[in-house]
Amino acid sequence: MTFSRVPLLLAATAAVLAVTACGGEAGPRTAGKSSDEVATLQSAPPSVSAPASAPASAPAGPEIGAIIRPDAGSEEIRDLERIYFKCLRDNGAPSSKDGETKAGQPSPSPEKVRAAKTACAGKEPMSWLEVERRTNPEFADLLRSAAKCLKKKGFEARVVQEPELRLAYRDSGEFMRAGDTEDKCIDEAFAERIKTYR
Repeated sequence: MTFSRVPLLLAATAAVLAVTACGGEAGPRTAGKSSDEVATLQSAPPSVSAPASAPASAPAGPEIGAIIRPDAGSEEIRDLERIYFKCLRDNGAPSSKDGETKAGQPSPSPEKVRAAKTACAGKEPMSWLEVERRTNPEFADLLRSAAKCLKKKGFEARVVQEPELRLAYRDSGEFMRAGDTEDKCIDEAFAERIKTYR
């Protein structure tokens, strides 16, 4: 698993919890939105600050959970996920994705899910790239550099804002083909920032 795909997996996990809790449908993160918008990073309220586990150079912002480093292996990521899911389960909001909760069990109330997510926020796995998205005011510019790199390699990559500031492609096929190339371009664009997570 490559680190730039981790936010997609974590978003899917969050979507499962949201659907379970609210009974509504959560839309998947699509590879190719037809939006050409580019926006600046929006700051979180100043009352929330990053814990000590955030990189020293990360400014105050939303609470940061367990950071998945750029060089994290799949076993390390699974360990972080197990800790988070155990916390949710211990706080009354089990997820069928935790490997222990049986499918078909009654869903917890939305209030219980919100309370559990609040209690476990410091343990929620978050990729280093998501930390950058939430805390680095230069994130949009660095992402544009990654998009330029991808364009040089033949991809129709661009930066879009919706549903979050991210790379987008012509279609889902191009998104899937970009995999390793995207990783290399992100590594190149964020090289100095990546050093802060090692």
